[in-house]
Amino acid sequence: MSAVEKQGEYQPEIVVLYCRNCLTPGIDPPSGVLAAGGIVAKYVPMPCSSKVEPSHLMKILERGADGVEVVGCPDGQCGFLDGNRRADKRVTRLRSLLAEIKLGEERLCMNRGTRLTSEALFALAQKRARAVAGLGPNPMKGVNR
Repeated sequence: MSAVEKQGEYQPEIVVLYCRNCLTPGIDPPSGVLAAGGIVAKYVPMPCSSKVEPSHLMKILERGADGVEVVGCPDGQCGFLDGNRRADKRVTRLRSLLAEIKLGEERLCMNRGTRLTSEALFALAQKRARAVAGLGPNPMKGVNR
């Protein structure tokens, strides 16, 4: 049984790409997969949200993720000067392309935060899952696996 289907129920798969600098200091950063609360969250730490490229985000969706949540530092707090702003522009552009091809711009979002906990990241994953639930499973799921 796949992580997406549990007893015939749709469970959105959400990939959370997060900047390590927006976590609360001293906590163990989440990594790997967490299936809870009707969703499957996959955590991927990054040194900076500026490392997110549109091709990487599309590849995640092509591989079947139902949604992607990018988490970066608040404005003015990026350790790489304006990396979070570059990431925000990339996500905004890609969201418009997803809307244009009718895949659903809700499948991708960027949030910013500071001193986040593992629970806060999971809450963002849940929020993205609620946003994509109405769209149903990603139509690319299983096509390029």
